[in-house]
Amino acid sequence: MTSLSGTVQAADRALVKHPAFGDSPRIFARVLTRYRFGVELFAERLTSLAKAAARVETLSDTEARKVFFDPVVRMSFEQAFSDLEAGRLASPHPLEQVLPDALEALPLGLGESRMPSRILVGAEAPKWLWDVARPTDAYARTLHAAFDGVFGAKSKGGGTLLSPDASGQRKLNDSIELLSRLLPHSGASALTHVEAIALLSARIEGGTVLSAAGGDLTPSTIFLALEELGNPWDIAGCLLHEGLHMKLFDATRSTAVVAYPEETIQVPWRDIRWTIVRAVFSYHVYVHLALFKAATLTADRSLLERFGDPAAHASRAHAGSVVNNNAASQYGRSVDRARFLGEHLLTEWAHLLTPQGRDFVRWLHESLMPVDREIFRQAPAGDVRSEPSGGYRKVHGLRARPSKQGECLMVFSPASPRIQWLDLNAWLIFELSDGRSFSDMERAYLEVVGARVAPDEARRQLRSGLESLVRSTLVEPTQHQGDVA
Repeated sequence: MTSLSGTVQAADRALVKHPAFGDSPRIFARVLTRYRFGVELFAERLTSLAKAAARVETLSDTEARKVFFDPVVRMSFEQAFSDLEAGRLASPHPLEQVLPDALEALPLGLGESRMPSRILVGAEAPKWLWDVARPTDAYARTLHAAFDGVFGAKSKGGGTLLSPDASGQRKLNDSIELLSRLLPHSGASALTHVEAIALLSARIEGGTVLSAAGGDLTPSTIFLALEELGNPWDIAGCLLHEGLHMKLFDATRSTAVVAYPEETIQVPWRDIRWTIVRAVFSYHVYVHLALFKAATLTADRSLLERFGDPAAHASRAHAGSVVNNNAASQYGRSVDRARFLGEHLLTEWAHLLTPQGRDFVRWLHESLMPVDREIFRQAPAGDVRSEPSGGYRKVHGLRARPSKQGECLMVFSPASPRIQWLDLNAWLIFELSDGRSFSDMERAYLEVVGARVAPDEARRQLRSGLESLVRSTLVEPTQHQGDVA
């Protein structure tokens, strides 16, 4: 194993370790608990569900997942949760029919059981393919109507659901295998959050759809345009992309990451403003896509022989592609967008996140940083790694105001000019940047956090935080060790 492939593998493992956002078994446990509790509450208000509720209590987690992660069932459950919270949950309700039918469909999921042809892809955690281009069953029509709400007649664009064939099944199996071999931890984890796959041809404002995740509108399902994507490398990348959205949808059912979801921000590669929610979800994806790209650059020869060299495939350029990026553009690659979003979510936009959201962003940033440094770029001048023995000081002319109750520090840079928000960890590193050498800074940092964090992890957090402050032009290296700010 080369040093670079070892770096990729370490990041792959790191991205499944966070208990709230990385560890899929824990995420699933929380989602299933939410749905089981929901059944209990719904049955108290919809008395016809009493028998179904008793049956749910006897289900294994495997059976419960088949029931609750079905897209038709999940749509009904989320509507029931909304009705419950609004105080309007009452009979008759769609769930009174959907839940008993879902229990009757076991061991299949409800939607899966209504497909005219049952097609599965993926060996480890099989996904079923939508076959509802010509729906004849009521639940199949529900799925088709949900699709129309996103891509079809009811949307601003136009879209068509495609019936799966042997060629599409083969492409999906190859791409799932490729993703699972490139990123056996984080890639495989994202795939486990996908229950079903639908094939489509669609256009929306801005161009042709390559892939999509419908969220609450089409839960547990991702959409792929196989003909547009063409090659297994980019299909695998889209499986990862949309699977990550599914994973974060599941994780945020129990852990809020955004404090002000209505707030919007601007990214330089889009003309429209994004919600802060979209920025967080996109950062999650771009971090993983950058790792996916790094994995392809360090891929074992056997993968190239099995799936072809990525460079040999013709593909339209897009930031998520591992075959063809617009490298001439400042933000033409996933890693470029991950850097931008990470820097701003750690600083200028940090106040829009919850404490858990800031922890989430920091975890993603720290997981990707070694890959970014060792594979995508040489350490720039002023980077922590390039001069570890030098000193660091605050940039001249900054204004700062602490919020102890909010556990953050606001810093205004007249040169920008903008206000940046530092969480407690970044605040500590900022205060330690008083001209002392990096080694002195490290000792002081370990004295403060050493009782709560293992030394190696603390050193990594210090380097990560200091690198972010340098990039944000809040801290700069001194010209000579010992210079004072």
